[in-house]
Amino acid sequence: MSIYSDIGLTTADATSVTAAGGRNTGSYDLTQADFLSLLTTELAYQDPTNPADNKEMIGQMAQISTVNGVTTLNQTVSSLSSVVTSSQALMASGLVGQSVLIDTDTGYSSGNGFAGVVNTGSAGASDLAITVYDQAGRMVYSASAPGSHTGNVDFRWDGTDSDGNPVSAGLYTVKANGLVAGISTAVPTQVYANVQSVLTGSGSKSTTLNLEGLGQYSFSDVLEISNN
Repeated sequence: MSIYSDIGLTTADATSVTAAGGRNTGSYDLTQADFLSLLTTELAYQDPTNPADNKEMIGQMAQISTVNGVTTLNQTVSSLSSVVTSSQALMASGLVGQSVLIDTDTGYSSGNGFAGVVNTGSAGASDLAITVYDQAGRMVYSASAPGSHTGNVDFRWDGTDSDGNPVSAGLYTVKANGLVAGISTAVPTQVYANVQSVLTGSGSKSTTLNLEGLGQYSFSDVLEISNN
């Protein structure tokens, strides 16, 4: 008889014999219940003339609590991650066919141009000049927005050049300048892109949007959904 056999556990030697016989069906993992059984059996078999130290007992109990707490926390985090991923995938699937605002100054025109914003921020800017360039760096179109502005200033390019002629489909870059405190300053631009498909994420991999002409972007890169 041993402490282990008293609580239904198998020693290493006994396990080897059982395994050799090919009939082992037990588990080698100690559960919280096994841990507690070991502790209580230890108390039952302790030397009455030399009992376990109280601090040692408290430490063992704390270990049980810590192991259980970490296990529960891991399960909770895993469940929360699954809920967030599922919710994100559901939201993203509803974006197919819509336009989303992305933090890039490059947009794709299939012949009809694209929309975007000039982000003047809280400081603002005045007398904005908005210019569209093709991939060769040639200016295709320009427009102005006089007056003072703060926050996002919407713009829309219809896919034609300054003479009103349609330009070919492809990628185009939008640049903007404005007066900030009386000084001509480059102002960041952001563009809208059409969502063609969605690739749902799993685990640590986030949900991905396939944007027309721009490739793949993470769902977290979406700044705004177009109401148009």
